[in-house]
Amino acid sequence: MRAALGTVAALIAVVGALAGCAEPDEAGEPLEITQGRACQAVEFDTVESALGIRFDTSAPATVEQTYSCVLARADTPLPDLAFTMSATTADEVIFTAILTPSLATAVPELGRIAYQITLPPGTAADGTPTGPAVEVGWLSTVPRLMLLRYTWPPNATDAEVAELAPRLIELARGIERAVTTGPTLTPASPSEAV
Repeated sequence: MRAALGTVAALIAVVGALAGCAEPDEAGEPLEITQGRACQAVEFDTVESALGIRFDTSAPATVEQTYSCVLARADTPLPDLAFTMSATTADEVIFTAILTPSLATAVPELGRIAYQITLPPGTAADGTPTGPAVEVGWLSTVPRLMLLRYTWPPNATDAEVAELAPRLIELARGIERAVTTGPTLTPASPSEAV
């Protein structure tokens, strides 16, 4: 769990710095991800359905207009899944020039513009060795800067990384839909109509 909290702290710092021109979003969105509710976008069942991995612990965090949630397992620090979102006025040009890492590949049909990158093994903020990570970053249509990162334990294989990466993109697309489309209203039955 310490590694997960280190991951969320690092992601908050990165997103907060990169979304420097952030302003509060006065318009309510269908899934309003705010303090204490960032984990709504990455609920345990939704993540398990998309990725095939069950997490049982969540850690939300907030710094100014940046909201994060890290999912982990209580019995092991890795793997973990971190989701971070920040209000931004960045456009596609700024996203491409400043926010997109070199060597990232474009992800079509996700927000206004998006990328995916596989990161090499590293070390968490608490010193825990980590395996590789896959990060999907996108400029939502809301507008918000969003990052979704899955980090493996040090013994992860290249095949595991390659197999999960497309599913992480699908999870990101699901999050984008949740924050940009309203709930579907069902018509009232004739007996309920007034």
